[in-house]
Amino acid sequence: MPRAEALIDVMPVCPVCSMAFTPTRRRQGGGRPQIYCSPRCRSLDWVRGNGGKRTATVLRYDHKPESKERKARRSRLYTLRKHGWDEARFTRQLERQSYACAGCLQRIDEKTARIDHDHETGAVRGLLCDRCNWGLGHLRDSPATMRRLMAYLDRDIDRTMVYVIGALKNPRIPEISIRLRGHGYDVMDEWFTPGPHADENWQAYEKQRGRTYAEALRGRAATNIFLFDRSYLDMSDVVVLVMPAGKSAMLELGYAKGRGKKTVLFLDGADPDRFDVMPGFADVVCSTEPELVEVLGG
Repeated sequence: MPRAEALIDVMPVCPVCSMAFTPTRRRQGGGRPQIYCSPRCRSLDWVRGNGGKRTATVLRYDHKPESKERKARRSRLYTLRKHGWDEARFTRQLERQSYACAGCLQRIDEKTARIDHDHETGAVRGLLCDRCNWGLGHLRDSPATMRRLMAYLDRDIDRTMVYVIGALKNPRIPEISIRLRGHGYDVMDEWFTPGPHADENWQAYEKQRGRTYAEALRGRAATNIFLFDRSYLDMSDVVVLVMPAGKSAMLELGYAKGRGKKTVLFLDGADPDRFDVMPGFADVVCSTEPELVEVLGG
């Protein structure tokens, strides 16, 4: 009986993968000796010598409209299966969205709709057009970034933006802001518009729903208001805290200071009833409007 080493010596070696293989027994009558270990290696060897032909063939196939449609459908089916959906649910979602992108509301259909999903959980969120799906992915699904970009689009780069911090119950906020606008500043004080009882109304609503303070802070209303205010704090050049004000205003001033903004504590003509040391973190403390305008460089 021949030794294993002797058998290996006579076994042919595939020129593509360099593996020794046992040729398939041919029927009587001869034929060409087997060179490749498998049809796959034979195809790969053909591609090496005929790459140009293969590329041209592939390009011709890929450019056919019916080929593109088949490819898109295969891709969609693969994505749907990956997220536990099927074509029926895909069609229902299209109808639910009235064949409109959930972002820009441009028309989409079976060919142009893109399946948007949560990159952390993998759950499908809806259907978008190419541009909205691309944009959302590159923004990393961050509501804070999107809200900040909205403030960025609203900003006048040629003017100093002043964010006025204060209390909802302080009627002086709009008056001070109007005077600052008169000096050419882009002033942000729109947080004042809900009125003096906004916080109380929000609290009553959340308690009626049976939610705790921590749960209420994670709600849609609180999240949207928080991101709205913070986005303009991030865009501002100077932050002015108008006294008297509460703990929320102090937190905003501290945040702005930590972000490297110029911070001003405006006493508005009168010393506070209770002296405190920590407002000394502000860059400047001033008492009158002329002082404030001078501090801002007006």
